[in-house]
Amino acid sequence: INVNFVKYEQRDFIAYVTLDRPEMLNAFNFEMLEQLRKVMESIQIHPDIRLVIITGAGEKAFSVGADLKERKTLPDTLVKRNLNRFGEVFTMIEQLPQPTICVLNGYAFGGGTELALACDFRIAADDIQLGLTETSLAIIPGAGGTQRLPRLVGETKALELILTAKRLRADEALTCGLVTKV
Repeated sequence: INVNFVKYEQRDFIAYVTLDRPEMLNAFNFEMLEQLRKVMESIQIHPDIRLVIITGAGEKAFSVGADLKERKTLPDTLVKRNLNRFGEVFTMIEQLPQPTICVLNGYAFGGGTELALACDFRIAADDIQLGLTETSLAIIPGAGGTQRLPRLVGETKALELILTAKRLRADEALTCGLVTKV
């Protein structure tokens, strides 16, 4: 079965990347991560792309992070593989030569927030929530969030957000510097 979980479109000099598993709140399974990696590899070397905009499909979520239903079915070796791939893909996004804008159009939890942190700018709809909520499940943010978050909001605020798994509203995220604009 060939399902596209990542939609890609280029208009003029802008690449539009949409996470497209709305029925799963755009949770990342391994196939979606792989598709995102391939899209980013092609954008990286595309001479005509000057801006990358990343968003989520559907009304509710940008991305709620890792697909925990898939994770429960995987042996530890594949959980580690997925975690490593998250880190690789988000670092690739962070290092793109083009500026990146994350358009947070819904919930962004866990890996969804980590993806947003890898982008240069984060623009949030006023009714969203976001946060590194995986610590409430005894999971450490493993895709660079623990390094990127303190650079944006400072060490103390980052520690508070990570250890409490707090969900921030858009206005709170703007106030602490986590999002660029609401």
